[in-house]
Amino acid sequence: MPDPATPAFRLLVADRVIDGSGGPAIEHGAVLLSGDQVVAVGPASQVRAPDGASVEVTKYDGGSLLPGYVDAHTHVVAPGDGTPGEGVAAMSDDTLLMIAVANVRRMLNNGVTTARENGAKNRVGFSIRDGIRRGIIPGPRMVISGRPIATTGGHLHFFGQAADGVEGVRHATRVLIADGADWIKITATGGSTRSSDPLRPSFTTEELRTIVDEAHNRGKLAAAHTTATAGIERVLDAGVDMIIHCVFWNPDGAYRYRADLVDRIAADGRWANPTLHTQQTEIDGLEGKRARQGFLSPEDEAEVAGARASMETLLDGVRRMIGQGVRMTAGSDTAWRWGRAGGLAGEVYQLGQAGLSNAQAIVAGTSGSAESIGVSDTAGLLRAGRQADVVAVDGNPLDDLRAMARIRDVWLAGRRVERTAV
Repeated sequence: MPDPATPAFRLLVADRVIDGSGGPAIEHGAVLLSGDQVVAVGPASQVRAPDGASVEVTKYDGGSLLPGYVDAHTHVVAPGDGTPGEGVAAMSDDTLLMIAVANVRRMLNNGVTTARENGAKNRVGFSIRDGIRRGIIPGPRMVISGRPIATTGGHLHFFGQAADGVEGVRHATRVLIADGADWIKITATGGSTRSSDPLRPSFTTEELRTIVDEAHNRGKLAAAHTTATAGIERVLDAGVDMIIHCVFWNPDGAYRYRADLVDRIAADGRWANPTLHTQQTEIDGLEGKRARQGFLSPEDEAEVAGARASMETLLDGVRRMIGQGVRMTAGSDTAWRWGRAGGLAGEVYQLGQAGLSNAQAIVAGTSGSAESIGVSDTAGLLRAGRQADVVAVDGNPLDDLRAMARIRDVWLAGRRVERTAV
């Protein structure tokens, strides 16, 4: 039986409601919740609980209400303290699961109510999703890839799903789907993994097409980590749904923007996830290290200088892609390397720096991100009948995107989240 002390309705009132659609804010707006669903959204003067119903009213003066944030790119097993991927993979699965428990709590604390996991070791990603679903631990709703499909020695191969050749990658895709993967992650070029080359593709087009076809045949999306021009060409030919990073590096180490490939990305309606925030956290992490110890090693100095130069290059490239009509989704890539979990607001801010309007950037972190990861029927919008995931922030993100990081409350499935420190 319902607890008589629990109100039948919860009414949230703020200076404005930003519903995630990209439309104008509802000034002096309100969101009415009942159970785990949104009942009504509109001007506070018009949104009311039924006569005689018990209602709890929470007011956020000076604040805004938004949909729960949707982070399209997370790594729950990384500690976010600068540990490289090889160091993450060297930890036991038990340790990684404990890191993941803390990370999903941080995500929720920072307004992320839905998150896509982009690669974890062995079965840790599946375990964290199941723990949240069972109510054992608090966390966002998780969309899990499980282990990324990598070539032998390729980027993230150490997470446990290396595969080579057409039949090898077909088998790997089927194994992941049988294990319960919600989508398929492909490392289509090298990356930070030391045995890989981020400037060159890893899989052949035929291998990539096999993975994508197997995923689509089972109703799953496929996305590819791609940091080289030749890799972008191949994943476009293979029909991937999202290009992660999408950077036009060449084997000689030069960046050469390819407007022709960008036209294809836009024309095909592919999503791009540029992960600008993780580049900024690399800079911030190394500068923090300098502040703590008073100096950086020559290797770290070279790394921070390279990260600053890359950030300028990436911002310019994303700005040009936006100008050519590419759909951008917000995925923070946290807690990889120096990025602390829950950095979605940082990615939204960087997309604004790259040229999206504030309204467009908010969409990229809410309804757009939800669409890009296949959960647009439930997440990313404040609408009657939707799941009651709401974030209350100080200020107005339409004026200053940094307001999205000033969290006052998070509501998940109609319940206020206890934002305990982790």
